[in-house]
Amino acid sequence: MSSTSHTEASEFWFIFRNERLLLEENKLPTKDSLSRLGLQFLRQHKLGQFNNSICYCAEIDPSTALPDDMTLIPLRKAFEILGADWYVAAAKASSIINWDKNHQFCGRCGNPTIHKPETYERNCPVCGLSLYPRISPSMIVLIQHDDMILMSRSPHFPPGAYGLIAGFVEVGESIEDAVHREVKEEVGIQITNLRYFGSQFWPFPDSLMIGFIADYLSGEITIDHKEIESAGWYRYDNLPGGPSSSVSIARKLIDYYIAQYVSSK
Repeated sequence: MSSTSHTEASEFWFIFRNERLLLEENKLPTKDSLSRLGLQFLRQHKLGQFNNSICYCAEIDPSTALPDDMTLIPLRKAFEILGADWYVAAAKASSIINWDKNHQFCGRCGNPTIHKPETYERNCPVCGLSLYPRISPSMIVLIQHDDMILMSRSPHFPPGAYGLIAGFVEVGESIEDAVHREVKEEVGIQITNLRYFGSQFWPFPDSLMIGFIADYLSGEITIDHKEIESAGWYRYDNLPGGPSSSVSIARKLIDYYIAQYVSSK
């Protein structure tokens, strides 16, 4: 359970400015707390019901002044503060705002689009194109080899952080094909016994992460330096710094593997 309590009100707002989330003393702002600010929204949408509360998302102008008890934080940090209970709502809010902001004009004819009320849909009144929030299928895989798992580090990771092999599904391939291709491209090995673990929406930028566990089959680690800067086999009890977010599916995969391995001893 999150240490952040939101049971005292029935309406909460996910407010973004420059892709940072607005929090009031480490809590989501309520309708009452926002009313005193008189904020002007660039865009806003109803998200629906989460945790027995109605939630909305909105974006404010970058120049908007805020009181001292309100802060703007990166979304990844907000996940840790708000906790797993609010992850789905926060991720959805960020994606809806970015979709709306990035589809103000038609990609086919260039004319301004119009938001269809009460929906996540923008329409072009000239050519009729409809634009919806995009979800990009992606894969992530934990590769195990006896009491070790393969962990790698990309240049954009925070200092000391390692993760699992992941990547986007390409046009024309299945998710299973994508797993084998990404593993071969990034670390040069072959895997076997691929099995489904679970999925998670991840709003960086708009991924539906589909998680797998696989066994090592053959080959030596050969790094693709365009994608990652280091990779290696690590024992379950001596892993490097893990994923920076405790709510990520990467973290869940690693925790599951450790629990399963320990329980088998």
